[in-house]
Parts: sequence; C-alpha cells; structure tokens
Amino acid sequence: MIIESLIRHSIDTPNKIAFIGADEEISYQNLLIRVRDVAEYLVEYSPKCIALRAENSLDWVIADLAALYAEIPNVPVPLFFTPEQVDHILAESGADLLVGDWDAWVENTADNAHSLDARLVGHAGNLSIWKRSVKDVKPPLSHTGKITFTSGSTGHPKGVCLSQNQLSKVSRALADTIATEVKCEKHLVLLPLSTLLENITGIYVPIIIGATSVVLNGEEVGLSGSSNFNPSQFALALAKYLPNSLVLTPALLMALIEVVKAMPVLAKNLEFVAVGGARVSPQLLDMAHSLGIPAFEGYGLSENASVVSLNTPSAYKAGTSGKPLPHIDVKVSNDGEIYVSGCVALGYIGQPFEQGWYATGDLGHLDEDGFLVIDGRKKNQIITAFGRNISPEWVESEAQAFRALYGMVLVGDGEKSLSAILENPNVEQVTAALKQLNQRLPDYARIRTLITAQGLNSMAGFYTSNGRPIRSKFEQWMLSKTDEEEGRIITPINE
Repeated sequence: MIIESLIRHSIDTPNKIAFIGADEEISYQNLLIRVRDVAEYLVEYSPKCIALRAENSLDWVIADLAALYAEIPNVPVPLFFTPEQVDHILAESGADLLVGDWDAWVENTADNAHSLDARLVGHAGNLSIWKRSVKDVKPPLSHTGKITFTSGSTGHPKGVCLSQNQLSKVSRALADTIATEVKCEKHLVLLPLSTLLENITGIYVPIIIGATSVVLNGEEVGLSGSSNFNPSQFALALAKYLPNSLVLTPALLMALIEVVKAMPVLAKNLEFVAVGGARVSPQLLDMAHSLGIPAFEGYGLSENASVVSLNTPSAYKAGTSGKPLPHIDVKVSNDGEIYVSGCVALGYIGQPFEQGWYATGDLGHLDEDGFLVIDGRKKNQIITAFGRNISPEWVESEAQAFRALYGMVLVGDGEKSLSAILENPNVEQVTAALKQLNQRLPDYARIRTLITAQGLNSMAGFYTSNGRPIRSKFEQWMLSKTDEEEGRIITPINE
C-alpha cells in the first residue's frame, strides 16, 4: 500500500512536493524515479538484508523506500547506539549490504575492534554502500520487510520483524484516523527516522495521504544524540517550515510548550501533535492545550508495528492513551496485562510469534468509553521522558564492575535523565566510578545524578530476602516528602 500510494500520487499529482530536505525539494514523480533507481541498484547485489545507518535526510527516505520497493528486508540502525549494540544488530540480522555511515566499521586497522569484512561498492545519493561478507546467520523470517531494534530495553535488544503488510496496516489506520479529522498537509520530522514511530509517521503516512514531509538532520531541528536539545534551533525550524503535524516524546512536548510560551505564533499552524514513547501527565497535556498546542497521547510498541491506540480531537480523554486504532483489538487479562491483536509482528529474528493475541507486558485497562489506560509495566523497564527504554538490571549489572557502586539502584522512569541511589556512599569515589560507568553505556542510559540515601538501610521492606530492590518502594521514597526530610542529597554527575 505504501509503494502503491507513491505510484498513485506520482500519476495524479506528479509535481506536488513529497519531501523537503535541507538543500532540495522532491516531487512525488521525481521521488518515484529515484526510489526505482536506488531499488534497481540495491537488487544488483542480491542482498538478503540491508542495514541503513545515517542522519535523517532525503537520501535516508529514498533508501528506505527503495528497500520496500525491492522487497529487501531493511534494518534501520540508530546513530546513538553504541558500537557493541551495532555489532549485535549486524550479527543478529545478518545484514550483508550496509548503506550510509559505516566508515568506522570498515576501516581495517589493527586497533579497530569493530572492523567488518566489507568493501565499498557504490553510493545512493550521499550514502555509501558497502557489500559485507556474512556467514552462518539466521535468515529473516518469511515476508520480513523491516527489522526494528528498540533503543535498548536490555544491553542487547531484540530485532522485531515486521512485514510490509503490517507497516501498511498501521500507516493506513493512522492516515484514516487523523486525516478525516484535521488537515495535515505538512509534517516536520523531529525524531530519528530509525525510530519506527517516526519512520511510519514521517514517511509512510504522508505518502499515503499525499502530504509533504520535511526531513532535516538532527542538528537542524535542535536535536543531537538521543537526548541533547537546542530550543533555539527547534524554534527556528518551526518558524521556517510551519508544520501542521509533529510527533514528540514527553520531553520534547515540554520543550515545545516553552518555545510556544515565548513565541505563541509557532502554534498557529499546528493541527495534530502526537505524543508517545513514555507516559504523559494530564497536566502537561492541559498546559499544551491552553497554549493552542493540539497534543494527543498515544500508546504503542514495536511488536505491534508501533501505534496501538491514540487520542484524537473527536475522541479525547486526558489520562488515557486513546482508543485502539481501527485495525486493532485490545483485551485485558485478569491480572491486568494488556493483550493486542490485529497487527502482531512476525516475531523476533529466528523466533516467530504465534499470530493471535500478543502479551504486551504492560498493565492497564479499558475504561467505560473504550479508552485505553496504561497503569504501569509488569516488568521493571524504565522509559525516560525521551522515550528511551532501559532495563535497570542491565545498568546495575554493568555497575557491579565498580566496588564503589555496590548496591546501586537505578531510577528515572518518566524523567529526562537517570539517577543512581546509593546509601551512605563516599561521594567522591562514587562520582568517579559513575563517570567510568557512563563511558560504557550509550548516552540515553547514562547516569546524570547521584542520590545519596542516608539511613535507607533502616527502612524495612526496600529489599527482598535475597537482596533485590523493590523498585516500587524506591519510587515511593523518591516522591515522598522533601529531599531534606528524607535525607536525600543530590549530586550531579558531569561528563
């Protein structure tokens, strides 16, 4: 459906601008020509799977669509992943054609631990193409169109295999749900296109409805890495391109609110601002609405091809994640776990799913009006305000290499950054150890604050009998009283 829509618009509205980049605009007709050319070029190398690693750009868009056109499985690789995580993705996916920024992996120097057996074979626009030798890998699941790796709920995230049909389903559902209510003629891409949500909303949905999408690199919209933000550049991008739609994390919604407070005119053209990636407080949404920002919370996960439910102007309820999209069914088990059907991923690499109901691991309920409410997570996964998923056990296990960090507990769900709780530590030693630990972690999992917990060992019920932290207790402790009353001392961890 995505490629079919591109072909249809290239015939019906050939001169309409499909994408705007930093240095050029491209019409639907010319987009199709370039997609076909790159697809033919990729096919010449008979790849089993491609790995696309690059900054947001029109070349990224064309390479992604070319993979769909040629029916080649594509693995978008986030730039903010560590070398170890990228190595894991390449090993798991068996990608034998590398597209984009891979120079650091193909420099065959003696001290390059991440060197690959690959040779430069050409270019697609400004993106380099490397042919890689691959042996003994698991083949992609049948009908795989895209393999998406999350931002790291563990140290080695799993690759979710999605078919073109599943990508089309969710894209069509979003197009039908949003386009029938508001006029979204121009979308501004803010999140990395390697993020499945922005891949769908920034490329596929605009193509289906025949809209225009603005694709700039991270610095041009005020974003770099996984969480660095420049509000002035963000405001300049909004003022220059006047988008009708955006997709934001809660942290970016906070930033948009501050920008609009200073320049109210920047909200004038906005018709729909989707907010996802982490829980959104009703107070934040109310503040956005009071400033004329049409912000709407949604919920989704990669295993269901991204969006599951979404609030809209005609069906909105604060404190919920909206109603399920038309192609989705949701039920809740007796223990409160959310199950989703209608668009279940093919599986993880080498691990096909049973098609039916997918157990999300999230707890929630459907209210009397059919709105989905997310109550929490079955497991301990932390989701930051920037939408990055982190397993606290992973970071805590990395910390075990440092004696000064023994007993560290990681917190930060819904916050912009992560904090480490330690009772009665030597602050100087712990600060030094945390800086060393941070060098081993991707930037979204680095610890920015030390919270000294004096007297915590006297509080009964904070640990299980085998010494594991009861995280809900720590969360309650963080929210209770003031820092002074609870004996909390806050120390920032600088780079």
